[in-house]
Amino acid sequence: MTDRQSAVPRARLVIVALGLLLVAVVAAAVVVVLGNGGSAPAPSEPATGPTAPAAVARLHEIQHLLVQRSKAVLHHDKGAFLATVDPQSPTFRRRQSRMFRNLAAVHFASWSYGMTADPRRDPPDAERYADPVWAPSFFALRYRLARFDSRPTNLQQYPTFVKRDGHWYLGSLTDYAPRGLVSATDLWDYGKVTVLRRSDVLVLGFADDRETMRSVASDVHDAIPQVTKVWGTRWAQRAVVIVPRTMRQMALIDADRENLSEIAALTSAEVSTRPGHPTPVGDRITINPSNWPRLSPLGQSIVLRHELTHVATQSVTGAQTPSWLSEGFADYVGFKFSGISTSLAGHELQTEIEAGHVPSRLPRERGFRGSSTRLAVTYEAAWFACRTIVERYGERKLVRFYRAVGTSSAPTAQAVRSALMSVLDLPLGRFVTLWRHAMVTELA
Repeated sequence: MTDRQSAVPRARLVIVALGLLLVAVVAAAVVVVLGNGGSAPAPSEPATGPTAPAAVARLHEIQHLLVQRSKAVLHHDKGAFLATVDPQSPTFRRRQSRMFRNLAAVHFASWSYGMTADPRRDPPDAERYADPVWAPSFFALRYRLARFDSRPTNLQQYPTFVKRDGHWYLGSLTDYAPRGLVSATDLWDYGKVTVLRRSDVLVLGFADDRETMRSVASDVHDAIPQVTKVWGTRWAQRAVVIVPRTMRQMALIDADRENLSEIAALTSAEVSTRPGHPTPVGDRITINPSNWPRLSPLGQSIVLRHELTHVATQSVTGAQTPSWLSEGFADYVGFKFSGISTSLAGHELQTEIEAGHVPSRLPRERGFRGSSTRLAVTYEAAWFACRTIVERYGERKLVRFYRAVGTSSAPTAQAVRSALMSVLDLPLGRFVTLWRHAMVTELA
């Protein structure tokens, strides 16, 4: 499942950016991890039938091919890298050559591949190769950014391998796109990556966006101790920020198919779906270049503090964590250090309440969709719910409540009710009453 949110302009000051959790793909078969200069055992296939030895030999050869690609990336060996690409596919070779050049400035701690032994059906235009082709049912590029990724992030891809003159090569990553199987991409697929590093911030972008990259790096560096002051030290206290050139690149990199036109930034990660055991991998903050210039410097710092809060909390943000809590908490931290008044931060909600429309229940999940016409009100109501806890019970209790919900193995409603009682000694109905009273008192 995928848990994603969106954002809208708030009081003409800031576009509130929201988190995006990408669910890790779990292959039914054993995944073979390849690369990093090492070797991997051959995946097992049924040893029966006349094709079994040929299938094992093929997998050994493709393993060797992928190890060669991994070494080439880590050792910056373009010739060895292109030697793995189909010599009879000039267009694909040019694309691979550009991609290899584009990632030259990025420092990787690891680069490897994982795949299943069982095959996928041949691509729609397999005949064009005029030679044997093969594709695994599951395939992923796995990489770690040096000093910033503790575990590899995974980009699921759909390759076609082709055998030419007795040797296997990578023939394509797009053959399966007509079937809706689109290979994941990253920033280096769209241009030569420029890297800006600080001790706790890594920004990846392009040369013509250096000014934005510098300001983002500075804001995130300043925001890290602020987020830590609220959340505590139990998180990496560092961040990776992506600055693509276009909103379309942003959508492709984050595999986001929803409307991004009102989003200034989003946070993404691969997350385990095991209840009570969130295990995020590959945390990234991605800037929307279409909307970022619309923000004031204060608005940009609020957005980045909001996004950084998502990074800090993702290890305890489970599938059962409601959006009103995850987004409300991120907004609470985002606005805490801004000096913005309650009425300005809750401008849209204040207008609703003054018109006599007081929310009667905590925001539902559908209210956080990018297509919602009441998105601003939904976010401000969520922010006020978290703010109500802080005003009445203190910031530490809000953090404890968040952790209790996120690490629960119960469904959302039960997790929230249980955490309210165990942390705040507060029934849900009473909490809703306090929240509504606080909105009316402070905003009406």
